[in-house]
Amino acid sequence: MPTVLDMKVTREDLNPCTIKLDVVCSPDQVENGYRRAYKDYAKQIRVPGFRPGQAPRAMIAKMVPQEDLNNHAAEIIVGSALQKALTDEKIQPHDSPSVNVTKIEEDKECEFTAKVPLAPQVEIGDYKGIEASKPQFDLTDADVDAALAAIDKGAEPVDGSVRAGDFVIVHVKGEKEDEGTNIVGEVGKLDPALDAAVTGMRSEEVKVVDLTLPANVAGSGNAAIKGKARLLLKSSTSPALAEIGNALKIGTKGAFKALEKERQGEAKEALKNHLTRIRESIANEFVTETIQTKLLAASTVHVPDTMWEAVANQRLQELNNEANRGGKSLKDSSEERGMTLEEAIAFWQAEAKVQVQRAVIAREIFAKEKLRLSNEDLNQTLISMAMEYNVHPQALAEAMQKNKNFQELEIRAVFRKVLDFLLENATISEGSAGAAPAKKAKTAKKEVAEEAVETDKPKKTTKKKADA
Repeated sequence: MPTVLDMKVTREDLNPCTIKLDVVCSPDQVENGYRRAYKDYAKQIRVPGFRPGQAPRAMIAKMVPQEDLNNHAAEIIVGSALQKALTDEKIQPHDSPSVNVTKIEEDKECEFTAKVPLAPQVEIGDYKGIEASKPQFDLTDADVDAALAAIDKGAEPVDGSVRAGDFVIVHVKGEKEDEGTNIVGEVGKLDPALDAAVTGMRSEEVKVVDLTLPANVAGSGNAAIKGKARLLLKSSTSPALAEIGNALKIGTKGAFKALEKERQGEAKEALKNHLTRIRESIANEFVTETIQTKLLAASTVHVPDTMWEAVANQRLQELNNEANRGGKSLKDSSEERGMTLEEAIAFWQAEAKVQVQRAVIAREIFAKEKLRLSNEDLNQTLISMAMEYNVHPQALAEAMQKNKNFQELEIRAVFRKVLDFLLENATISEGSAGAAPAKKAKTAKKEVAEEAVETDKPKKTTKKKADA
């Protein structure tokens, strides 16, 4: 009679942190799994004339869909077979393996593939004194007057899509480039071709377009781009003129001119401060993005495939749901953006891996520098999350308490704490919008550390697995 010893395991070390196991279960493992599955269903189903759990297997088989029975049996079979395989191979998983059942047939066969994650391996580069250039966006009286005119004319409320006057950080990668580059600036004042390409995009959107971009575009530092280029809108910040106009009570036509002269001055100064903060916000985001990019490039980071695959799958599911709401498929949505479905999947997988690597680096620095989270750190992170999810902070806190899951809050708070630390220890210089470092700024480090914005934290697509 076949025994559990007939189970066959083929091992493949995919990378330093991921082991792949191909498992062919033995016949008795399969039979035992189905026997237990039938018993479990027999306890749940009431069959007239039989006590719970005593109904014949043939009767249960008529009452339970085969797919449900196969799935439950597979859980039982895989659970025991995988544990034995891990023991035999002397593997200590860092987290739960991901499993794909490739064959399952009642009382005959069960085969599956498991990706087993090992602990991340990290060699952090020098993270103190990282050089970054903070772009400078001058605010002129003409800019303020133009904003006032737009408010008086009836500025449109913010809808999330990029339009003229918004500030953006966009990653541009030509077909012949290996890495691409981040460009920061105000839409309408970038290169005309780039202005047209990013208009209408939303944060975290990616698309491929035909683009002609000269080599002297601020911040590119690369050769000219002519042909297919991939754009990723990393961040966008709108001046929100309709909202600020209402807040200042000048949101209706002629309202500003109707104010007394003193009140006009106060409103204009408030608007000027608002527009200044918008510019500071995007400049600080650009600095933190530069620091993270340079630190990752200077480090060696190996993470298990299961970590970034989970993040990528979550992001792809979000994109698929968004496409479905518009009556489309993810394939349709990808093609509208100039990519095949396969290219879109590969892109988001690469992005997810970068996000996970950044989170792992942050965790290592947090531990190495013996940083600690204060109640204030957690509260500020909770508030930023609530704003992102458009819920009240108290409601979000109660939901976390109910589910006993504060993982994302802690991950984001750690990331934010480490970013602050990196900014405090960076060498930041002033430059033109997106340009290379120029003269050293005396107070740049302090300003950036105080005003670093929340979009530099790991995105919510990292919340399940970026907790190494």
